[in-house]
Amino acid sequence: MTGTSARSSDPTVYRGMPPQLWSPPPPQLIRDARMLIVGYQADPEALAEVLPPGLTPHPNNLVQMNMYEVTAEQTSGFGAFSITYLTVEVEGHDSAAAEGAMSIPGRYFAYYWNSSPRVLAYAREAAGIPAMHGVRRGEIEGKTLTSTLQVDGRDVITARASVTENPAGTLGGHLNYYAHRQIPRPEGGRAAISELIELPLPFVADAYEAAVEDIGFDFPEGHPAQRLAPVSPLSVPSVLWADVTFTYSMGRVIRDYLQEA
Repeated sequence: MTGTSARSSDPTVYRGMPPQLWSPPPPQLIRDARMLIVGYQADPEALAEVLPPGLTPHPNNLVQMNMYEVTAEQTSGFGAFSITYLTVEVEGHDSAAAEGAMSIPGRYFAYYWNSSPRVLAYAREAAGIPAMHGVRRGEIEGKTLTSTLQVDGRDVITARASVTENPAGTLGGHLNYYAHRQIPRPEGGRAAISELIELPLPFVADAYEAAVEDIGFDFPEGHPAQRLAPVSPLSVPSVLWADVTFTYSMGRVIRDYLQEA
């Protein structure tokens, strides 16, 4: 038996997702996704607990929550999907927007729910995002948007906002996203891969006037995502209601935790 065939038959070697879970290669493009992105303040202790080594919460104590859905025609290979994710703003990893005039803190993927098995496979494999199944739905009555995430048949996050079609400007730039890519060995007990991934994401956003009215978290008792619920009283320093074009970029490893062990 040659060295190559020995390695390929080793059950402890990670060889990627099963081939039936097809996902397109990175990068992927999404066009004009109508997003509700809410920056709300959360418990600083909960923010610190969710971050991996090397990342610290930004002093603003913000979670950036993004909720949207797209049709297949808006994506380069993902097909239709809906999504909700929670990212923690981190210190010392700012990116630039508005031709370099605006700094935006980096964002770490703490929780990520998507309705598409294809996108879930991509997020886990290409970016190391802790992607789970969930369905976001958005309903507008009059000027009130109700945006809801449902997981396992239960509405777990509900955001209500007053939205308009009044233009609020166009913003372009980059965002720095981060994820802890962890792949366990098949036999368990330890990791095959443990890396901090950086995902530089270019975007253009056509924004509209909007204001958040309330955000409710209702995860089952003991679910860790409940820890990232907004503080009371609700504090929402930033809201973006916009048509956003961006890429799911190629990730780059900036820290290998196994090599440091």
